[in-house]
Amino acid sequence: MSTPSTPESGTPAAQPTAAQPTAAQPTVPLTHVAQPAAPGHSAAPGQPAAPAQPAAPYGQQSPAYGQQAPAYAQQQSYRAAAPVPAAPRGTTLAQTNTYAVLAILLAFIAPIAGVVFGHLGLSQIKRTGDAGRGLAVTGLVIGYAAIAFLIVFFVMYIGFIALAIGAMSDSYYGYGY
Repeated sequence: MSTPSTPESGTPAAQPTAAQPTAAQPTVPLTHVAQPAAPGHSAAPGQPAAPAQPAAPYGQQSPAYGQQAPAYAQQQSYRAAAPVPAAPRGTTLAQTNTYAVLAILLAFIAPIAGVVFGHLGLSQIKRTGDAGRGLAVTGLVIGYAAIAFLIVFFVMYIGFIALAIGAMSDSYYGYGY
């Protein structure tokens, strides 16, 4: 197992340069960004360091050889803003759709009227953006449940009466031998 080498006394610790990647830098050199030479290193002997020219955007021609590329304004780095939580806002009865309020009230008294006003309220809320969608949906659910309960109740009631009449007629008209 090898131990990490420590700098000798008298020499400063090596700092990462632009050519050496660190944890915050990408490990693949970007071709469209000019990277300065590392300190103490120069370009190839006899060759001046050429500035990197950015690639032309799609649909535009790149400048001819030997011409300077158009200068671009320095781009600002954008920081994501912290999300701002929405302030809670109360809903008053004045802001609530009237048909939605009627739907929930009438769902207990007259379920068919509750269903009608629930559908009318939902269509108005969709069109105007009023508050009260939950009230309209609740009025619809309670109205339809009450209608289903009443239908089941009447079917069972009529069936019970029919059974009672059938049982009574059997004993009343029967021959008691």
